[in-house]
Amino acid sequence: MPDERVKQAFVAALDLSAAADVEALEIGTNPQWDSVAHMALVAELEEQFGISLDAEDIVDMSSYAKSLEILRRYQVEV
Repeated sequence: MPDERVKQAFVAALDLSAAADVEALEIGTNPQWDSVAHMALVAELEEQFGISLDAEDIVDMSSYAKSLEILRRYQVEV
């Protein structure tokens, strides 16, 4: 089961309803996921997991699934 903290970060940063299908999200398919929301998402994830994401990872974070993959590289259990 995906980490609820990741889902909560997406819901908060993208201003989504709690019932939103977060796992299907990809950048460009949701009008709320713009550059400002992307940086809010990065900030939420960094705060939730106590990490600092590299610039390359921030740019590569293009979907919920990719975000999980990136977080795992930081030894974050998701």
